[in-house]
Amino acid sequence: MDDSRIYPVTALVLRARDYGEGHRLITLLTREEGKVPAIAKGIRKPKAKLAASLQHFTLGEMQLAKGRRFDIITQVRVINPFYGLRGSLEAVAYASYFAELFDTALAERQHNPILFDLLVDALQRLSQAETPPDLLARYVEISLIAISGYLPHLSECAHCRTPLAKLGEDGQACWPTWLGFSAGQGGALCGECLPKVPGAKRIAAGTVQVARLLLTKGTDAFAGLHLSDRLRREIETTFREYLEYRLEYRLESVRFLRDWGDHPSVGCSEPAQAVV
Repeated sequence: MDDSRIYPVTALVLRARDYGEGHRLITLLTREEGKVPAIAKGIRKPKAKLAASLQHFTLGEMQLAKGRRFDIITQVRVINPFYGLRGSLEAVAYASYFAELFDTALAERQHNPILFDLLVDALQRLSQAETPPDLLARYVEISLIAISGYLPHLSECAHCRTPLAKLGEDGQACWPTWLGFSAGQGGALCGECLPKVPGAKRIAAGTVQVARLLLTKGTDAFAGLHLSDRLRREIETTFREYLEYRLEYRLESVRFLRDWGDHPSVGCSEPAQAVV
């Protein structure tokens, strides 16, 4: 094979499907080249050398050869197989959701190493089972939105542009109990604009506060978050609906998450509040 056609990548296996006789088409998320579809030749045959190295969610150093339609995977050295995911159906469900989310959000060859690192970090945290997976999913979603340039209005009303929180006499932000949110309008709404925007829904101000906290503190925010089931559910539905609106795609793996507590039970009727 012509060496000029071969190039190295660090890649995650997002998904795979059978292709031709004995082959498989692997969708890779690479740090260097973005999302790349590539063929693993003969991988479905007995004792195929690359089969164990190209399992879902595996992180590896790979060599690809440029092809006419799809590039070809020629070598793989596994960096992290994320074995911790394999023993938990819940972890697999969330990992599958993350894989679908990034596959949908990124076009082929869209180079974005920050998003690659975000997904690797999320899979590592899932594998170690040290972070509540639903909160990790919220962090991944809001980070993906921000990095992709689709961050909704979270400081001022998306309709009238007035601040969502007022400054108190002590100089601290004073939030109302309720706000509005509209994906079509582009984010949070003040109480006065909520009834003016068709299709807008009422949300607790804590939903916006938690999103802002995840953006500013990242995963360090997890230790200080104490959220009611009601607020966890509202944050999930609000930002996932916003993601799907921006992606123009309904994420299929969401239905699996519903079986694993991504929709906590609602046991109170009081306004949801964030304790941070």
